[in-house]
Amino acid sequence: MNKIKVIALFGPSGCGKDTLLNYIVNKTGFNKIITTTTRPKREYEKEDVNYHFLTEEEFGLKVLDGTMLEATSFNNWFYGTARDDLKENNINIGVFNIHALECLLQDNNLDITPILIACEDKTRLMRSLNREDKPNCEEICRRFLSDSKDFNVDLDFDFYTYYNGNNVNLENFYLFLKEHSCLSRLDSSIKKTFHI
Repeated sequence: MNKIKVIALFGPSGCGKDTLLNYIVNKTGFNKIITTTTRPKREYEKEDVNYHFLTEEEFGLKVLDGTMLEATSFNNWFYGTARDDLKENNINIGVFNIHALECLLQDNNLDITPILIACEDKTRLMRSLNREDKPNCEEICRRFLSDSKDFNVDLDFDFYTYYNGNNVNLENFYLFLKEHSCLSRLDSSIKKTFHI
């Protein structure tokens, strides 16, 4: 049985994961994995573009009926990856937290390539503040402190690291994926579809 291919981006808030994700999806035609959540929508977010926004009851039903590949709770909100967000005949790419990634890595039906997106703290903080007209500084600080705890541990899985500094060059990320063979992990007929 062929495994479903997944490029899993992870890293602290403000490191540019979503910008890199959207660029690669637009450039390659890869399937964008959209996380499902119960948290409130932020002012700049769109339904079924940034997240699938569900009520707690809707989310719970998806967990109970087995349609969630993984689910976690963070800051009294639920997050997860729905099984039907993955496409078997495409390379899937998405943004994950560490817990979600650890769960997905244990799924024998998936072929996961984890990529840590790294960035300096000052750059991350400025990006987080500039995302919204009226940023919630308390929430940004909470996420910042939570990230420093989450990413100050040794991870028990192999991953690539991509540094996404101040001068973002999106084409460099594409070249990074190409160099690490992330863009050519399906059979040649599918690769031709994407002109890789």
